[in-house]
Amino acid sequence: MIWVGILGANGYLGEALSKLIAGHKSAQVSTIVDKRDLREFACYTRMSIEENTEYSSMVNAINKSDIIFNGFSGTIAEYIYSKALSNGKRIINVGDQQHTDGGAYPGSVYGLSELYKDKIRDASIASNPSSYCTGAMLGLAPLAASNLVDINTAVIESKSGISCVKCGDKLVCTDKTAGDGSKIYKTDGREYAAEVNEQMFTLFGEKFLFSYTSYIIPEIKGIVTTIKAEPNTGFCGNDISEAYRDFYKNNPLIEVCSTGTTNGAANGFGKCFCSISASADADTGKIAVTTVIDDAVRGFASQAIQTMNLMYGIDGKTGL
Repeated sequence: MIWVGILGANGYLGEALSKLIAGHKSAQVSTIVDKRDLREFACYTRMSIEENTEYSSMVNAINKSDIIFNGFSGTIAEYIYSKALSNGKRIINVGDQQHTDGGAYPGSVYGLSELYKDKIRDASIASNPSSYCTGAMLGLAPLAASNLVDINTAVIESKSGISCVKCGDKLVCTDKTAGDGSKIYKTDGREYAAEVNEQMFTLFGEKFLFSYTSYIIPEIKGIVTTIKAEPNTGFCGNDISEAYRDFYKNNPLIEVCSTGTTNGAANGFGKCFCSISASADADTGKIAVTTVIDDAVRGFASQAIQTMNLMYGIDGKTGL
């Protein structure tokens, strides 16, 4: 049995993660540490942390676990890395901006399990991308790998429910605002564009230029990402869905719809898989791709479980 410590994953995300682990035949939750229990953590030095009894729950969680699902960053994350790695534990960083942590440690990898299988199997620290990056990368990677389009012409838009808004942003603070209409979130798109570009550069060795805009729409959760780009010379419209099926043929949690099929938002909500539709626009000739994920489940919890399964040599669909 794999004992899992969940540190700092709250709200929709923590709930989704806990539910999936509860149904996993090879893993159980050993302990959960809520972010609110450690709100003063960053005020202490490493020495005073160890001396302060308020944080005994953190040390206890690490000691009782084989693997840590970490939602903390900064000083807290550094403490977790130090304690966990020195005791032979493994770590999966989850949640937005966790990819920036752990990179200085040997055996660390940042990326989706569909795209970094071999590296994740041997990793001591694996960092999952943000849910926005997940939706974009699952749509972009096959296009770049098959050379179907000029990625530099890509226009990417992600529309998400209010659960995707970070606590500190204060753009949407209650479920009541779900009826207030669409709002542009992260106006210049640099944060998520930079994250996607980092992933694309690592995979393909090239820095791409593309437009990225994210929106908050009147929904509670979920992310719908659309990608439109100019096809390269010689493109045949019939190739598009087949290229996606071939790219994801060994990834059971990717569902590629038939060519021309519209991907409704409900296709991905509450589910562990990513639903993808791809076609050539009859009017403009551009390739149009849509990915649909549940940000709390596919964009967070299920990809964390997939990563754990890879690390321990467990079938990828276990617990999902």
